[in-house]
Amino acid sequence: MPGPGHKTLRAAALLVLGCTVLWLGWRMAFFCDDAFITFRYVANAYEGHGLVWNPAPFRPVEGYTGFLWALLLWGTWSLLGVEPPAAAHVWSLGFGLVQFAVVAAALFALRRRDGTRWHDAVPLLALAVVATNRSFLQWLTSGLETALFHAAVVAWVVLGWRDRARGSRRWLFGLAATAAVAALTRPDGLLLVAATAAVAVVEALRRRLRVHELVGLAPLSCVVVHVGWRRWFYGEWLPNTYYAKVSTPWPEAGVRYLACFLFEHGTWLVAAIAVLWLAAELRAPRAFLARLWDRLPAVAVVAVVLAQVGYYTLVVGGDHFEYRVFAHLVPLGVLALVAMAGRLGLSVRAVVLWLATLWAASGVGWLQAWTIQDMTPFGFRAVADCVPAPVQPLFRWYDRQQVWLRVRLICVRCDEQAHFLAEVARGHEQPVRLATADDPFPVCALSSVGWLGWYLRDTIVVDELGLCDWVVARTPVAPVDPEPVRRFLAGLFDTADLDRSGGLDARELRDAVVTLSSGHPLGADMGAAVVAGAPPMPGGQLDRAGFVSLADTLIVTRKMAHERHAPFEYTAGLRPNVTVGPGAPVVTRRERPLTADEIRRHEDEWWRRTAAR
Repeated sequence: MPGPGHKTLRAAALLVLGCTVLWLGWRMAFFCDDAFITFRYVANAYEGHGLVWNPAPFRPVEGYTGFLWALLLWGTWSLLGVEPPAAAHVWSLGFGLVQFAVVAAALFALRRRDGTRWHDAVPLLALAVVATNRSFLQWLTSGLETALFHAAVVAWVVLGWRDRARGSRRWLFGLAATAAVAALTRPDGLLLVAATAAVAVVEALRRRLRVHELVGLAPLSCVVVHVGWRRWFYGEWLPNTYYAKVSTPWPEAGVRYLACFLFEHGTWLVAAIAVLWLAAELRAPRAFLARLWDRLPAVAVVAVVLAQVGYYTLVVGGDHFEYRVFAHLVPLGVLALVAMAGRLGLSVRAVVLWLATLWAASGVGWLQAWTIQDMTPFGFRAVADCVPAPVQPLFRWYDRQQVWLRVRLICVRCDEQAHFLAEVARGHEQPVRLATADDPFPVCALSSVGWLGWYLRDTIVVDELGLCDWVVARTPVAPVDPEPVRRFLAGLFDTADLDRSGGLDARELRDAVVTLSSGHPLGADMGAAVVAGAPPMPGGQLDRAGFVSLADTLIVTRKMAHERHAPFEYTAGLRPNVTVGPGAPVVTRRERPLTADEIRRHEDEWWRRTAAR
């Protein structure tokens, strides 16, 4: 049994790791422009208008995704007088520390196949891997609800996996409470709610839960109330952002997004040990299936995590932000690795080696961050240029995937988010009020509505991309025919083939791709990365089909969350009269002020027209 000195050393190590998480998280703190969408909703609620984007006479639209996060910031402002931008990071880092503590408790509770606990070196090294992971640290802030959501998900997974106390009301209550927090924070959490309810019902039917213990599901009633309130107040079952962002499945984007996540975080090592674990378990398939049936909550936990990953990979196509929707997989992946190593009966030395390899492999994320440091917004730098020659082909492939994603506004780096926000906010630091008694409804149409929506505090803001606008979010996406694009690329091939050999040599290919990328904000650096990432050319040349396939990387027919656009007549009908430039906003005086009745008639007409499509 460990003595007092051993426990003191363990506590000291945990304290150091916890402080490291807070310090690094604070050093990497940043705001997304989208965070200020929620902040504007909170500001309107604080001023008595409710959680709305544009106050009455406009209809309420749910353009935020974190209901509980908005309530938390609203309460902080109301009770303590601290506005959302000042409170967000403090709350987020606190939830990040909660997430870290839950993982630490789970790691120290893990047992090996023989029933003994792991040596402290294993959980401490595993926690060090988590505490120094770039994505885990990056998403401890941002101003979004991410840290709160991930803390709830990780706690739910740990509770579901540790089902040895499932016969108790306390266990079910904890599972339901964490699921409810997740669902109130993000719509993804509804998966956790459904799984929790299903597991409880099945376990009750199997008589492994007594009927009276189902009272532990009580926290889920909060979710039912919230969904009902959403339907009553906003008129929808899901947030408006869902309709704005999701059009048709986009697996070719999602698979690249997931592949880059696995590569940057070394998570492929977790997948590798999962394969070994599954192979070992399937040597006795009946016993394995019996264990799965016996541990139904753990099966449900794994199914939910895989379903969420599959949804973002195969349907949504990833996310606009870098790995925001997968960041919780970092601590869960480390936890799973240690658990599976225990089932495989690996020695402490072997597990330490596996964790050290995972830690080294996750350094790709830090290498990428170092590569793009001090880079101007919308720039691009190839990581392959910074690694030794033997591994350059692998990194060339990675760079090419990053280009493909980046030009489609997927996996946009947090540093770029911070640079973008700084550019938007320059000269517009303090919120302004433009409404007057003569013209109470100033209107501004914007495509980036976060910071400027917060800045234009009493201005009606039309979100031209639809996140906060019901009509725009349901405006059909204009289909793009890829054939004209391919004909253009074929014509570019003919122009670049100066020697009429029927193929492009390295110089001709470079010139063609640089020409193709010259009009794009990422410029020649992006084109060079595409060329460098191209597969070897047979005979030293790339034929027409190969060029068209390669250049498709730079030709964009879809953009994440930027596919829907406001109809001109819809925006014009609100008679925008506010423009935002480098200095103070300019308000153009209307000959006839916009009235509340005019706004109602305009919205009624367009909502009916849009619903009839």
